[in-house]
Amino acid sequence: MLCVWPILLKFLSLHTLVAGESYTPHLRVTLHRPPSDSWRRSRCGGNPDSADIATKWADQVSANQTPLQEYPRPQMVRKRAVGWSDTKLRDLGDNLTWFNLNGLWEWERATSIKPTFNRTLNHSILVPYPVESCLSGVASYTCMSMWYRITFDHWINMTTSRTLLHFGAVDWFCVVYLNANPVGNHTGGYDSFSFDVTDYLAPFDNELLIYVYDPSNYGDQPNGKQNVNAVRKPGGFQYTPSSGIWQTVWLEVVPRLYVSSLQIDQSSSTQVTVTATLAGDGMMHFRIGSSGDFTADVPMTINIIKHGKLIVSTEGLAGFPSTVLMPEADLWSPDSPTLYDLEVTVAYDTVEAYFGLRTVMLGSNAMGAVPQLNGESLFLQGVLDQGYWPDGLYTAPTDEALEADILATKSLGFNMIRMHQKVSPERWYYYADKHGLVVFQDMVQKYFEAKETTVLYFMHDLKAVVKGRGNHPCITQWIIFNEDNCWMEFTKSAEYNIQDIVDFITSLDPSRLVDAASGGSAHTLRIGAVNDIHTYPEPGFIFPTELQYAMVGEWGGIGYFLRGREWVPGGCSAYKEANTPLEQADLYVHLAKKLQASVCCISAAVYTQLVDVELECNGFFTYDRTPKFDEHQTQMVRRANLAVIRERRNQTDEEAVASSRRMQINPR
Repeated sequence: MLCVWPILLKFLSLHTLVAGESYTPHLRVTLHRPPSDSWRRSRCGGNPDSADIATKWADQVSANQTPLQEYPRPQMVRKRAVGWSDTKLRDLGDNLTWFNLNGLWEWERATSIKPTFNRTLNHSILVPYPVESCLSGVASYTCMSMWYRITFDHWINMTTSRTLLHFGAVDWFCVVYLNANPVGNHTGGYDSFSFDVTDYLAPFDNELLIYVYDPSNYGDQPNGKQNVNAVRKPGGFQYTPSSGIWQTVWLEVVPRLYVSSLQIDQSSSTQVTVTATLAGDGMMHFRIGSSGDFTADVPMTINIIKHGKLIVSTEGLAGFPSTVLMPEADLWSPDSPTLYDLEVTVAYDTVEAYFGLRTVMLGSNAMGAVPQLNGESLFLQGVLDQGYWPDGLYTAPTDEALEADILATKSLGFNMIRMHQKVSPERWYYYADKHGLVVFQDMVQKYFEAKETTVLYFMHDLKAVVKGRGNHPCITQWIIFNEDNCWMEFTKSAEYNIQDIVDFITSLDPSRLVDAASGGSAHTLRIGAVNDIHTYPEPGFIFPTELQYAMVGEWGGIGYFLRGREWVPGGCSAYKEANTPLEQADLYVHLAKKLQASVCCISAAVYTQLVDVELECNGFFTYDRTPKFDEHQTQMVRRANLAVIRERRNQTDEEAVASSRRMQINPR
């Protein structure tokens, strides 16, 4: 009887929860941090003796306040009540449901993977800035193995709530301990993850201890442009690593039955389809939903809101797709980035998300395949963004800085951005959604040294990014490989070849286009939706086929070197150096006109690049985001970009054929 009693108590508590128990979230946390004077920003540059090019936002970062205070998951904000909303909810969240753990933590190099509990670590670090960044406070070296530690007091109503511990991203492998209990581990440097830590929490003196291992380019995992050698000898197109915790860490209180994730299919002009996956110990009746996840057979309410006004309300079933008709909806596009608020309620849990209706498909014109957004053949004039910062490396110093890159891209007249060899924090994609910027998202790869073991790591990361960023309407295309640096290893794989990976992504997400390989020789395989070449400095010319549209995935690389704003003084390089900002602007306009003459056949192009990165100084802005152009030169670039976009909109099929013939007679 004694063995049955706990089970009976649990059943009764679960029955009470479903039958009508009230729930009010109220999370209180008190952190015990190292002293603030144990941190200081180091010099931000590749030469510690002379370079210090922190961005203007770095002055807002200190150990006396929480860095990156904004709510890290604007696509799913948990809130205290149905109907309660605020225009700032996506930015601030509901302070009764979450607590930001960013700030000063204890830190030290790991000499063993065995944890030692109740011991103060030797140094401090400002989370979530990577170890090698100057904002971390420990930036004088790279580190493959390390420990993080923080202690805190915690209070919630444990009878009706659960507490989740969230990580935006940790590079690369980590093991999490709470009060000497192994909570879980995670592998992968670019995706978010969480643990239910309710059963390990105490009211006072909780000890959170995290082991992190990141071999960077010495490991077999995809690591993008990171290279350990760049710490001591910067140069080329690989950069300083971003090891350890590099996105927000936070606690969240949830009901015992809660929405663990949302899948939003917004690839339509007339409807949106929402699938809510549930979790928690409040799930009594289990069944398998269409996604393959175990889910409770529980009613779900969906409210769609525009400008604070409820426009549609419907009922569905959690765990299964619920389609809501919106026949007179405004569509999302770069010219009109309309977003709708989406409120989903299951039992006592209410989360708010958003969506933007738009269709992405492969259409055709007289020359061959073309990408279409909302049925329109739109030229996608893009710029390469590597998502690096001189003070935070992978991590923007502030949320304002993150948004500023999106606004800068728009100000130059671009309507597309290629996020290159990195997956940015969710808030970067939110700003692209909000301001109207199409995103081509790279899968992070392994440069030059891919091995058989890389394949499974790559596929894990690929699935994670498609799932983790798939709700953002701004993303219209996935790019699997870049040039010849990684893809050939997959031709040897018995489990995954290039076509298999394209098919796999399409099965996960049929709503977007897939570029199998941007540049390099893989484009000759004619796999995927894009025939993609790289040419420097001039934009090359390539024809579409019936099944692939034509894209210049990289071109340009023109750079004016602004003295005093270089990662290493006098160390800048570019594909083509300009002597003055005006010369750089003139060269860009000249080459953009050549691109404009090619829109008969080419449908997208990506200029390298938005900002300088370390010694690769071919940006419109320096690494610390100082503009290279005055207002007149900025407008020169903007007008040139808008002219390319307008040329495609205005060109008829007959004009496209005539232009194509001219290109064949006089190839560039």
